[in-house]
Amino acid sequence: MLLQCAAFGAITAVLIVALAPLTHSIALLSPVVYSLVGSVSSLGPLVAARWIRAPGSLLLTALVASLLALPFTALGFLIVVALGLPALTAELVLLASRFYSRPRETVWYLASAGLALVLFAISLAVIDPAAMSPWVVVFTFAGRMLSVLLLAAVAVRVEKALATSGVRRRYRGRTDT
Repeated sequence: MLLQCAAFGAITAVLIVALAPLTHSIALLSPVVYSLVGSVSSLGPLVAARWIRAPGSLLLTALVASLLALPFTALGFLIVVALGLPALTAELVLLASRFYSRPRETVWYLASAGLALVLFAISLAVIDPAAMSPWVVVFTFAGRMLSVLLLAAVAVRVEKALATSGVRRRYRGRTDT
């Protein structure tokens, strides 16, 4: 599990670093557009949780990604918080519902929505107060939810594609999702 989380985390870190100039520019221009694009850092941890299906895999992948990307981002150590807290929230939902032993799609999307909610809360803390309006808040929330739920659906598709292509994994719990 550790090596798999490290691999997914490394891919996520490369994605974060590669997109950093674009995402930083978008964040300065529009918090609403950034809410749609900035969530891409959640894809690796979501795929890891779907593929590995082990408690802690989502959180561990996010932490590995944040530590690897830390020296290359403008956020510095705050990237650990920005990736870790949303991942922890989703992980707690998955653990509380026993998703890893009894996977259910509704729980998967509920955990993803929790991740999006925490990402939104973090966004509120960093949005320029001069740009803050009720509409910016509403559209930023909608953007975060939409983008993370879309990424959760992508993670399901990636999991199915990996399984279809013959990549082997150690199954935990039922596999009929």
